[in-house]
Amino acid sequence: MPTAHVNGIRIYYQLDGSGPPLLLISGLGQNCASWAPLLPALRERFGCIVFDNRGSGRSDAPPGPYTIDQMADDTAALLEHLKLGPVSAVGWSLGGSVLQSMLVRHRDRLARAVLLSAFPCYSELQHRWLDSLIALQRSAIEPLTLAVFRAAWVFTPRWLSNHAAAVATAKLALQDPYPTSIEGFEAQAHGLRRYDARAGLPTVSTPTLVLVGAEDILTPVEQSAEIARLIPGARLQVLARGGHAMALEYTSDTVRAIAAFLTAAS
Repeated sequence: MPTAHVNGIRIYYQLDGSGPPLLLISGLGQNCASWAPLLPALRERFGCIVFDNRGSGRSDAPPGPYTIDQMADDTAALLEHLKLGPVSAVGWSLGGSVLQSMLVRHRDRLARAVLLSAFPCYSELQHRWLDSLIALQRSAIEPLTLAVFRAAWVFTPRWLSNHAAAVATAKLALQDPYPTSIEGFEAQAHGLRRYDARAGLPTVSTPTLVLVGAEDILTPVEQSAEIARLIPGARLQVLARGGHAMALEYTSDTVRAIAAFLTAAS
């Protein structure tokens, strides 16, 4: 099992594909498996590095709370361990916060960046959503019911209106052999809801794409637009279809946008 010992913990990672290195940073409570639908297309053009953030999957879950800067330090240390950099990187949701921290604090490790369904800081609604999610996880709620609740925030009405498919997707998510513990989830969530990237974003010099779906209700377009306004020269791209999980629901559109930006001439 490939692991890197960084910052006093073990980080699990996988390398897949060939070509220019591409780092993929997962969202809240997610692990390497979250990128599985995108990897078949991405690995044809890139050498993909996927890993489990501290607190999730097969990486260590030391006692929390964690900070986003701490998770960014882990990620930069993983690249140093692999002797890679500067690399292109995609950060999805919480991964977008980790990548924003890297853009400010570890810019020498990055060549290009894609902030996918990201946000500069938490809104009141996002705090309330996270409060409810944590309360449900702490309760005795049946796992499938919780998975269906979460799906309503990340998939579009098109997907959710097919009830059989929506429940099947929720059941599939429960088959993850390396689920994140409640403790690991809450340790990540603590840092996520407190992170505010806005002060540092005007110092970013890495070419950056801010990518979001027009139907995203969890991290709406206005939050991506704010990031793009704050990062000098950043490009905002809003896909006509897709919510917070557009990488799963509209995989081809998402991969096409990522690849086009990463391979475009400077």
